Amino acid sequence: MEYAAFETLLRAHNVTVYQVTKATGISPSTFTDWKNGRSCPKADKLARIAEFFSIGLDELLGTAEGKRQTEQSYRSMRASKMIPVIGVIRAGAPIVTDETLLGREFADVNDAEDYFYLQVCGDSMKNCGIVEGTFVLFHKQQYAENGDIVACLVDDDSATVKRFHRDHRRILLLPENEDYPPIELTPEDFEIGRARILGVAVEAKTKF
Repeated sequence: MEYAAFETLLRAHNVTVYQVTKATGISPSTFTDWKNGRSCPKADKLARIAEFFSIGLDELLGTAEGKRQTEQSYRSMRASKMIPVIGVIRAGAPIVTDETLLGREFADVNDAEDYFYLQVCGDSMKNCGIVEGTFVLFHKQQYAENGDIVACLVDDDSATVKRFHRDHRRILLLPENEDYPPIELTPEDFEIGRARILGVAVEAKTKF
């Protein structure tokens, strides 16, 4: 895109370069170099300019190259947000191995490494819509608030998905199915490593 075309956009929207720099976080020197022909903004900065004017990158550039850069940017963004889908968690952590990894799926999160999907086995959470085969997105963390749905490891068995509830010296992992009893634990169980929260549920879906 030529800088002259950018100036046309400025006039059409009655804004200044200063307003664009403030809104997009792009350095004024970038625009100066662009105006003087020393460089051209990179794809990510052009995307921010296009977003500011509420137009597509291809429209901003006015060429097929704009469409190509838009598609590349989208693919790159999507690739950076692919989350591992795990079939089972054992031995203390949601570790991805050839044995446990079912694949990777997109999730609209900022830090993909802080999340994992777990495919749920059983129907102990069916009353809240988590049925056999549901994929639950978990944020990796070792603490939870009352009412959170957690992935919790107990006695080094495979992780169980339950609702967390703490009542003074008692911690309950509550099912959402009257056919299953709660799992009763104590704070000491977590201190000595008998139990460990692996993550807190963010969303659940039955298919991708």
